[in-house]
Amino acid sequence: MKAQQNRSDLKCFFEPDSVAVFGSLREVFGLGYGMVRNLLQFGYAGKIYPVSPYHSEVMGRKAYSSVEEIADPIDAAIVITPPPTVPPIVEQCARKGVKAVVIVSENFAEAGGDGVKYQQQLVEIVRRTGIRIIGPNTIGLFNAANGFVTNPYLIAQKKIRNGGISYCSQTGYVAVAAQPLEDRALPLSKLCDLGNKCDVDEADLLSYLADDSETRVVAMHMEDVKDGRRFMDAAQKLVSSKPLLILRPGRSEDGARAVASHTASLAGNEQVYDSAIKQVGAIRIDTWQEYWEVPKIFAYQKLPSGNRVGILTLTGGAGVVAVDAAVSAGLTISRFSPLTVDKLRGIYPRLSRNPVDLGPILSVSDNPFAVQGEVITAVLDDANVDCAVISVYAGFDDIVAPIVEMFDHLKERFTKPVSIWIYGMKLSAIDEMSRQLEERGLPTYFYIETAVKALGVAAAYSKIKAGHA
Repeated sequence: MKAQQNRSDLKCFFEPDSVAVFGSLREVFGLGYGMVRNLLQFGYAGKIYPVSPYHSEVMGRKAYSSVEEIADPIDAAIVITPPPTVPPIVEQCARKGVKAVVIVSENFAEAGGDGVKYQQQLVEIVRRTGIRIIGPNTIGLFNAANGFVTNPYLIAQKKIRNGGISYCSQTGYVAVAAQPLEDRALPLSKLCDLGNKCDVDEADLLSYLADDSETRVVAMHMEDVKDGRRFMDAAQKLVSSKPLLILRPGRSEDGARAVASHTASLAGNEQVYDSAIKQVGAIRIDTWQEYWEVPKIFAYQKLPSGNRVGILTLTGGAGVVAVDAAVSAGLTISRFSPLTVDKLRGIYPRLSRNPVDLGPILSVSDNPFAVQGEVITAVLDDANVDCAVISVYAGFDDIVAPIVEMFDHLKERFTKPVSIWIYGMKLSAIDEMSRQLEERGLPTYFYIETAVKALGVAAAYSKIKAGHA
């Protein structure tokens, strides 16, 4: 048996200098064609080698009938062909010296029948040759830093923002073609769909991301764990330096059955998973929205020094909702110092309590943005406040510029983490304000509960990391 590569070294999956693409090169509708098109669209600078016995070229690039015809060394391969053809292709890649293969093709173990046999053949090839495989039944991965993408489907997005969040999953719904990543301007580092995990699993991926300098936080959608001990070791290593947020579906009996039909996985005992997640220092998140939105709190700012939160809203009702959300998220509602109380009362007599309801004073002020900035400053300067939720209104497009300008004037005050809840009646204003504030390193949220939850998760990880120190 050939010695396998370092189990945590997945560099050739995310940073290959060359890639062979196996699949139909039929223009527009061929998935191999789409794969080459997407690599070029996202600016992948490595060498691309299309492989198909039915075409001589694609988009001006020579096509090869076999990977063994290519004279140059190949780091990675992407396979999008019918299941019976996949094991022989992987065998060819192994003989060629290809280090990493992403198998997009479906209908393997998750489909039963012959698919189980073909997947077992892949497992045997890995054991015998040491080649690494992500998949099958996967959209694969995306690296925002170099444009390497293994998604063969039409992608309408042109530019994905490079940042510090890595998303891991067992679903193609976490992919460039499935989420409005360009419009959301999420600061991405890596995306990876593990698929059926015939070889590379969540432990391998966590080990790689723990050492990845471009990743600041990892969000993992996890249907099952392939090797519990390896997972816990890898997760514990990662959590010592960066947060790990886990969304685990399949809690109900019906959900567990859906997991099994999706990737041929066994959901496992819920209490065992919950205990293991807590033991390694990972933090469980509850919804698909939180999976995407909460990690932003880590991508832009430093960790809070404690869990005492200041809440600034424009309506009293939202303040009450925020208080309940804060308590649920493990935050403590800060008691302002006497100095802060005096400052707030000097601005407006009713501004002495946390949460701070700015609505009454802003509605009568000649310069509401200056007043709001003054109140934000007073709260963030309070030694009893570790972090803050700030509410802003995006009721019309013309309000975006003055709100952003207000935050520009306050930027030196943001030495403590904040989350910003944007609400209003114009989606265009909300979206534009969100984009501009996040360009300035301020995480924004469309729901106040999520804005509060993000700070709660940040405070929880701050405590976990202190325990690792």
